[in-house]
Amino acid sequence: MSEVLSAIQSAIEIATKLRNLSKKIEDAEIKMLLADLSNELADAKLEMANLKIALAQETEKSTRLSSQLSTKSESKPKVKEGAYEFEHEEGLFCTACFDSKDKKIRLKDMPRDFLFAGKWECPVCNASYGVGR
Repeated sequence: MSEVLSAIQSAIEIATKLRNLSKKIEDAEIKMLLADLSNELADAKLEMANLKIALAQETEKSTRLSSQLSTKSESKPKVKEGAYEFEHEEGLFCTACFDSKDKKIRLKDMPRDFLFAGKWECPVCNASYGVGR
């Protein structure tokens, strides 16, 4: 893609040189054609930049989706007291955050004053887990 962009840039430079040469020639048609060529090349360069941005966005999206897919397929959690437990990982994780956003959020202990609501809570979505004491 950078080869195409450099070719367009080179063509713009050539068109500029031709425009400068045409100043010596009093042919209005040549000047008009050179102006049209310059405009078309500038439009092509702008479109090329837009395509590069779109490609970068799609590549980022593809990478993110591949990562999410591998996370889902590699880690099959077990349910323990309403929370997820993953093999080879310490602690319990929020089911809501994992199921909806594919994020492993480790649960934290519930403050003593709120143990009636459960043993653990998610620091992101505030869901509570475990039977209250």
